[in-house]
Amino acid sequence: MTLLSIEDLSVVIRRPGRRVAALSGVNLSVEPGEVVGLVGESGGGKSMVARSIVGLLPGGSRTSGRVMFDGADVLTMDAAELEAFRGHGAAICFQNPRGALSPTRTVGRQLVDRLVTHRSLAPAPAREVAAELFESVGIRSPRRRLDAYPHELSGGMAQRVMISLATGCAPGLLIADEPTTGLDVTLTREILNRFRLAANAERRGVLLISHDLASIAEVCDRVVVLYAGTVVESGPGPQVLHEPAHPYTRALLRSVPDIDGRPVTATPGAMPLLTEAPSSCPFAPRCAHATQLCTADLPVAGPLAMDWSAACFHPRSGPLDDSAEPPVPAEIPPAGTVPSAGTATSPGVKESVLRIEDAHVVYRSRFGGGGHHALRGVSLSVAAGERLGVVGESGCGKSTLARVMLGLVQPSRGRVEVAGQALAELRGARLRRLRTRAQLVFQDPIGSLSPRRTVQDAIGEPLRAAGVPAAERASRVARALERMELDPSILGRRPHELSGGQAQRVGIARALVGEPDLIVFDEPTSALDVTVQAQILKVIAEVSGDSSRGSVFISHDLATVRGFCDRVVVLYLGRIVEEGPVEEVFGNPGHPYTRALLSSAPSLGAGYGGPQVELTKDLEEADAAGGCALAPRCPFATDECGEQEQELRPYGASLVACRRAAEIPALIER
Repeated sequence: MTLLSIEDLSVVIRRPGRRVAALSGVNLSVEPGEVVGLVGESGGGKSMVARSIVGLLPGGSRTSGRVMFDGADVLTMDAAELEAFRGHGAAICFQNPRGALSPTRTVGRQLVDRLVTHRSLAPAPAREVAAELFESVGIRSPRRRLDAYPHELSGGMAQRVMISLATGCAPGLLIADEPTTGLDVTLTREILNRFRLAANAERRGVLLISHDLASIAEVCDRVVVLYAGTVVESGPGPQVLHEPAHPYTRALLRSVPDIDGRPVTATPGAMPLLTEAPSSCPFAPRCAHATQLCTADLPVAGPLAMDWSAACFHPRSGPLDDSAEPPVPAEIPPAGTVPSAGTATSPGVKESVLRIEDAHVVYRSRFGGGGHHALRGVSLSVAAGERLGVVGESGCGKSTLARVMLGLVQPSRGRVEVAGQALAELRGARLRRLRTRAQLVFQDPIGSLSPRRTVQDAIGEPLRAAGVPAAERASRVARALERMELDPSILGRRPHELSGGQAQRVGIARALVGEPDLIVFDEPTSALDVTVQAQILKVIAEVSGDSSRGSVFISHDLATVRGFCDRVVVLYLGRIVEEGPVEEVFGNPGHPYTRALLSSAPSLGAGYGGPQVELTKDLEEADAAGGCALAPRCPFATDECGEQEQELRPYGASLVACRRAAEIPALIER
């Protein structure tokens, strides 16, 4: 029996002076024990489908069609029926777990209250059940974690708590709305495996909403592709994700960076915001295969094979490397090949724009004690024209390292030089001038912009702070905007009036306008969907290709780092455990931690071709009292590893902090 069946669902949102056709004729089903992926760009209607399923549509919504769950239409339920349905029928895991959890109550109390309300348990037994639920989703020391507040949990731990809240009342359907956005590769794989387990072991239906196609490819039975509120392709996961038929699905997949290093192609244009249900193919303005028929009529879903259909007049099933693929969009240039116009590439050894020597950062505890040692003896340099990638799990010190590079955090020990000048030796105006030579592009593009400033003010702020006259400021802002391919009409807008991609282009323009020597990109694409991400990566590649400027790209997305950077540093608990040319580190990793990261990286293609390595513990549970920091999690650790701290030593063309690096390939084969 089908668990969920969405039949010809249309949603129109009416507001004063505004009308949005959010969904148009959507059909979708989920069986018990099945994981269905719902994919597409932001604004395509994915979250609106989720809200329709649980009866949480925004005010002013008008619906048609049916949302059938276990024989009942959710759209016709009254308030009491909806309350019971949300407890036992369907449950949502939200994108931002900390934002969805109450900050003033412990996570245990929140789960206990849910169990008392929907399962009629007394508080004491409910607490025991809560501890069992925490343990079932991989939370170690579950009884201790019951008394934690959301801000005391890591992103992965908070997401596990959300899964416990969703599964606590044994709903038949789990809806996961972007559950892995912002998580590193090891946590992403762990969280997605939890949903796969819920389907396999508990026979729940799972609707997994995501723009991370490479991640969900490994766990989904079927995939539904949504564009502008319409289903354009639906079918078994392997066919849709490896031999897509609809041009939009193909464009979406070509926008995804992959760990195997294949080129990324940005799709031009943007998704339309429809006021009425489409009367022609909504993807036609962006499609290289569009004909007059596509712009005159609306294609209906036609069968391609068993349980596989596409709404296209010209479906083209086949691998993405098909030679017949039109060369309309431009590929993102590979690292080191994009000098800016008018910039000469100087021969020989290039000058360092950033140098860090033996940097230590300790965050002291407010209550005394030793505090948290965030960085331990980090040394690195970035040359003009070089792109350095910094990778590692959440909590390994990546963001602290970014703050050190920009002089926002003073190291407890060590030396930091920007453009040949030591930050610690400067004060006042001289320090402020030097800081303008190093700029940061933030992870949250809209949150990084002041809500009270216009785009023009935001981009021009570094120039105003540097005392640049108004006329010159306006001219340089206009040039930066043009370089970001943004229309001058947005200069008077404020951040809430921008899309995510527009806001990130504004952030890059703000960083670029002062002609800095160093730009640090801190997870600049993690909050963006894949097509916008590809467009932003193309912009970043062009910006960072200037041979007079160095770039640091901090990310947990290993595929993006491989396609974008020249050299990579692998950070673990504040230490550099491996560094070297990006192709060497990704192709011939020496450190077990690097191998584990690569093994966890999702892939739509060949993926990491080396032997798979899995760490034995979560980062939160690994207690490294001395010796190698990875020893408590490393499957190759010996007693000697736990006693001796490792130093970087040559391994091929890289440097690796592991005494057993040369032995590991043979150990894996045993």
